[in-house]
Amino acid sequence: MTDSERSDDMPAPSRGEPAAPTKTVFGAVGTLRLLLVGTILLPLLLGPVAAYFSYRDSYQRAGTSLEEAVAVAEQNTTKVLDTHLLVAARIGDLIANLTDDQIAASEQMLHDRMGQQIANLPQIAAAWVIDADGHEVASARVFPVNRVLDQSAREDFRAFRDSNAQTFIWALRARSLDGGGYQAYFTVSQRRTTPDGRFGGAIVVAVSGSYFASFYSSLLGASTQYTASVIREDGSVLAHYPATSDASPAPPDPLLASAIAAKKPDGIIKSGSPFDDEGKIVAFKRVANYPVYVTIERSQTSILREWLWSISGYVFVGVPAAIALVVLSMLALRRTRREQTALAQARDAIALRAAAEAQLQHAQRLEAVGLLTAGIAHDFNNLLTVIACNLEFVQSTLEPMDTRRQRFLIAASKACDRGTALTKRLLGFARREPVDPRTINVNEVITNTLELPWQSGDRIAHEFRLAADLWPVCVDPEQLATALLNLAVNARDATEPGGKLTVETVNCPLGGKDGWPAGEHVGIFVSDTGRGMSKEVRDKAFDPFFTTKEPGKGTGLGLAQVHGFTTRSGGLCAIDSQPGHGTTVRLYLPRHIGEGRGNGSAMSNGNGADRNDADSPALA
Repeated sequence: MTDSERSDDMPAPSRGEPAAPTKTVFGAVGTLRLLLVGTILLPLLLGPVAAYFSYRDSYQRAGTSLEEAVAVAEQNTTKVLDTHLLVAARIGDLIANLTDDQIAASEQMLHDRMGQQIANLPQIAAAWVIDADGHEVASARVFPVNRVLDQSAREDFRAFRDSNAQTFIWALRARSLDGGGYQAYFTVSQRRTTPDGRFGGAIVVAVSGSYFASFYSSLLGASTQYTASVIREDGSVLAHYPATSDASPAPPDPLLASAIAAKKPDGIIKSGSPFDDEGKIVAFKRVANYPVYVTIERSQTSILREWLWSISGYVFVGVPAAIALVVLSMLALRRTRREQTALAQARDAIALRAAAEAQLQHAQRLEAVGLLTAGIAHDFNNLLTVIACNLEFVQSTLEPMDTRRQRFLIAASKACDRGTALTKRLLGFARREPVDPRTINVNEVITNTLELPWQSGDRIAHEFRLAADLWPVCVDPEQLATALLNLAVNARDATEPGGKLTVETVNCPLGGKDGWPAGEHVGIFVSDTGRGMSKEVRDKAFDPFFTTKEPGKGTGLGLAQVHGFTTRSGGLCAIDSQPGHGTTVRLYLPRHIGEGRGNGSAMSNGNGADRNDADSPALA
């Protein structure tokens, strides 16, 4: 903890007083004895708990694995269905403007074109076109087609004929064109509409059952622990892995059927227990916007067997590890007795060094602050003494009737008085005395401070744009006057003869964006038409002791005083400047609402500024 972080009721160590030695810790031996006992008892006590968490972790990993697998299956099935619908749409484009008679006349050409559409798509088993009477008129696999076969009893055909359905997915078992035996298929059908808008039949694309078997075998590693299905929303099984010899696969689990009926997009269903063959975990996911779900399930008994195999490895590793830990604990117990003294001595040395460093840093900070404030106050007071003596001499040589010059000399004398007050303030800063904030009108401070012949022969013009309804602020008026004089002198020094100084006050409700404070503020903008500043100078302008003036003409404290006064008053300041385009220093002071001490209309003491030491914000 540094001295700046100490609270007032935590005094820093006195210089030259060593920190108290750290007490040697003698509990390590007892701790190691407890560790020795724990290496024996803890495995016996925590074994069942660890086994439970291990089984739960295996269960969770199994669920995560199923979720990942079903997500892959959903993506694949979506692509398959999208591909089938795309093929159906392309076939529809081929026969879009053809009548049934024209299709019959062009059957050879359509057979070839449809065959080309599915030639490189192994997931498509067949594709054919049915007319409005339920007879096949064109096929990608068969030529010529059997026009006598009536397919009007198909479920998808009846759905297109009796409703406005556009697509239909349906499961069936049909004879394979390649092997001749019956296989499980499901079809993706698209409604066919005649050019005059009437029902014209259906375009059917069959999904290969062997393609799904191959995909799921690859996805699940041909493991018998898993089964997979593609299920329609109504519970009909479209495809199943591994394939069953039954005419139709078993319906889905009742819990799964309920979840699908509730139109849940995805989830995991658990049923049964790990100790019977009926226990299983089923992950399901809806296939995009299709009325189809993919499911992958795993038996809970397989998870239990996998967990038992993994836990046996922990037992084989854990017992030797426990024995090794007992031996290590005994060795550590012996070495700890020798190391305790060395550790205690090291901690004591670290504590003594930390205390000494904290004392040194504290002393260096106090010395730096004291030298800075004392030096500034001394030099400033010497300058004020010379100025005041010369003013008194000039005033004594003037005729009493020369009121105009007398008025100027009186104003200059008052400025010297304000400089004396500033000297006291600097010394007060070294003693950390508080400032004297009062509720004031900024316009009055500006008028009383800047309407002086400070500009050395009126070599630059000045303009005040003071808002008539300016909000009050609660700040130290003398420090505000000092800040304004610093800015005015900097502007004068940075501006060529014939230039202009502008002081503007406005009411500024700030929105609290880009680092600006929120709330109502009074803005004081001091602008000049001088040389401006580069970005490098702007970035360092508020740093103490940074100045662009010649040696002996500036200390670099002018803008640092402005910045410190503004931030201590709860506001902020910023510089807008570009080389060759002048400089604007913006001060934002928070609006004061409520009663305050004094009204700021009459200030007992002004506050001057060291014009030679004021830092010029516009010198590059």
